Amino acid sequence: MDYLKINNFKCFLEIDVPINGLTVMAGANGNGKSTAIQALLFLRKTIEETCKIFDGYYVTGGPDLDAFIGLNTGYMLSLGNSNYVINRSSNFNENITIGVYNAIKEVNVEYLANIPDNPDSLLFLIAQTITPINASLLPILKKEFYYLNAERLGPRFSQSVSYFHFPHAGYQGEYVAQLIAENNYTNTIAENRKHPNLKSPRLEQQINAWLDELMPGVRITAKQSIETLTAQIQVENYYTQGDPTVATNIGFGISYVLPIIATGLIATEGSYMVVENPEAHLHPSAQSKIGRFLAMVANAGVQVIIETHSDHVINGIQIAAAKGEIKNELVTINFFSQNEDTPQPLVQSISISLKGELSEWPRGFFDQTQIDFAELFKLRKG
Repeated sequence: MDYLKINNFKCFLEIDVPINGLTVMAGANGNGKSTAIQALLFLRKTIEETCKIFDGYYVTGGPDLDAFIGLNTGYMLSLGNSNYVINRSSNFNENITIGVYNAIKEVNVEYLANIPDNPDSLLFLIAQTITPINASLLPILKKEFYYLNAERLGPRFSQSVSYFHFPHAGYQGEYVAQLIAENNYTNTIAENRKHPNLKSPRLEQQINAWLDELMPGVRITAKQSIETLTAQIQVENYYTQGDPTVATNIGFGISYVLPIIATGLIATEGSYMVVENPEAHLHPSAQSKIGRFLAMVANAGVQVIIETHSDHVINGIQIAAAKGEIKNELVTINFFSQNEDTPQPLVQSISISLKGELSEWPRGFFDQTQIDFAELFKLRKG
């Protein structure tokens, strides 16, 4: 088990958030889920800007940095100014610390937030020190890092193409057409991520097999043009079979889930895959199945982190654990809540048993269906 350390950053004074093979961030709006993910993304951004890649991992050049890390660039971060990112209950002269650690490995970055009489310092944090302790092989330092924002791109007639340091779909899925077209034959899907009913290792065929699980009858084709520097997704369903149409003629659900499936199939083992709201624009049945798909990806060795408001996604993960599609000990659900008597949000970790049962069901944890049914029952009784 790894932990994300957050000190003096936004709503958190001091907290360690568990990160497992499959980590789910759940809880009501405004309770710190996004802050935890932003802290991880800001740490990753700092590593990319201050470290060099050696043998597939970022390594530090020394503990003293004094590097300016912008608050509103990279990974779609829009943190405002430094007054917004310092915890309001702390002394504004205290430093911010973000890190990832486990029992034997650790990497921490300490940030200075304000420079007196320098108004420009509001727009960045100064990474003063980075402390690696046996840090090699921590996922945060791996060259490949995959992040999909909650606000992914809807259907587009075409997408632009770009140069990749490693294959990925972009933060909003803006490169998913290029990713599929370029890697269809060159990126062989690992056995433990293949759809059980399809032997072909080709990326596009595996994507279509998993898509058919979520949306029966749906298939995609990816094409790329070097002449126009564009790539395109074409879509078939039961009504357009044999005569594919452009993505703009079919709903948002395909465009929102396609980058998740493509990334899950090609993500490098031992890396992070962070997905916000995987349930967006999906039918409840597909939400459950995307939970099972992401569980499969995590079981294959990718550290998957999900932020979700969907009990269907949770249900899918529980089913995956009960069916042995993921080892139950690899799953941790972090439930974020608030209490007016505490200075920061509470984080309660929930585990899953071999039978898919949750270890706890705290108040406010996906209980709205029961609350609504009880209210309807009262109303019907008059």
